[in-house]
Amino acid sequence: MQRHFDREPLNASVPEALEIGLRLERLRVVSRIGRIPPADLVALGLDWFLRGGSNDVDDIADPWNQYRGPGTPEEIPHAEVVLRQRFITREQLKASVPEDLQLPHRLAMYKVSNRGLRKVPVADIVAVAMDRWLRLMGF
Repeated sequence: MQRHFDREPLNASVPEALEIGLRLERLRVVSRIGRIPPADLVALGLDWFLRGGSNDVDDIADPWNQYRGPGTPEEIPHAEVVLRQRFITREQLKASVPEDLQLPHRLAMYKVSNRGLRKVPVADIVAVAMDRWLRLMGF
């Protein structure tokens, strides 16, 4: 396991209603993986999404697939629903992600490769990716 690697910033303005930061913290506490920085959890979620992540927890590499939660609270709407609203209160999701994963570049390529997303802000793609991953993980 590589412990030290170069990092690059990933900043996204995500809808507050999704509670992504809080859900990431719950995942860390409930799963007892407090030593893992939230930025690495963001990297895992985005990498899973950009690799075409399915709704099967077995699609997530071991040991990460074992960190299952009690389920996403019902009051948290799906990202796709929130992003259809005209006015959205947002919060910053800042993460220093491993440079080797090339997440900012891959997010840009994902946006360009999907014609319907060309006018969608990258932050909205990040919000959908993190919401889907956290739901799959049970948070």
